[in-house]
Amino acid sequence: MNQEVCNSIETSISAHRLSTYLNHSSIGTKKIAIANYVLNAKIAENFYFLLQNLEVSLRNAIYDGFKKHYSTSDFFYTSSTNSRDRYLERREKHSRECWKMLCGAKYKLRHLTHITDGKIIAELNFGFWTELLLSRNSKYTNMWRRIFIDVFPNYDIRRSVDADKVIIATLLNSTRKFRNRIFHYEPIFNLPNLEDIHKDIIAVLGWINKDMQELSILFDSFKSIQLEKQFITKQLKDKTLSGKKNRRKRFKINSK
Repeated sequence: MNQEVCNSIETSISAHRLSTYLNHSSIGTKKIAIANYVLNAKIAENFYFLLQNLEVSLRNAIYDGFKKHYSTSDFFYTSSTNSRDRYLERREKHSRECWKMLCGAKYKLRHLTHITDGKIIAELNFGFWTELLLSRNSKYTNMWRRIFIDVFPNYDIRRSVDADKVIIATLLNSTRKFRNRIFHYEPIFNLPNLEDIHKDIIAVLGWINKDMQELSILFDSFKSIQLEKQFITKQLKDKTLSGKKNRRKRFKINSK
């Protein structure tokens, strides 16, 4: 891959974004940056499947656990059609922060004639579910003492539900930040704790559902990242891109 091709690719990615993929050394080149850019995308692709499984499993486990112990309660207040309703501390089950996120989700669904719990669950972002764990609000502390075992049936409690909830919350919050980096196309390939993040995601999946953990591992290729890096380097070295600037094809139109 010659310099002309590197410059052309840099134009599409942007010099600023591509510069973040340069190795932190004096030998950093555009070719190395492009290789890291591709590697970053391949790593993110692998994590996408794991993060999807984690988020979906977590939110469904929390909701199912709540409905099991509070079968007659409305977790999302689907009967409240006006999502701009003032927050009433004496009435709501949620902290002010979670209530705002919930109202935001309901507002996005305002075009629907009937809002179901399933629609709201799908609309709420990962931050809502991690906040349920992170929050020290008494509403959630009491809720977790009842649903913790249902949400994390394969987790061995070390100290207490209250204490271990904080450990899991901290771990999931770090995972959420990592997820956001991936979803905003930020570099993750050079994170020093990438392997630890991977292990944590797999571990939490196992605490929620062993079968989902096994499914995730079955299609996980994290161990092949080093081989992926070698493959990308070889491809960029061996393959010769045209180096021709993009041109619109001109078609001759025969007028009659």
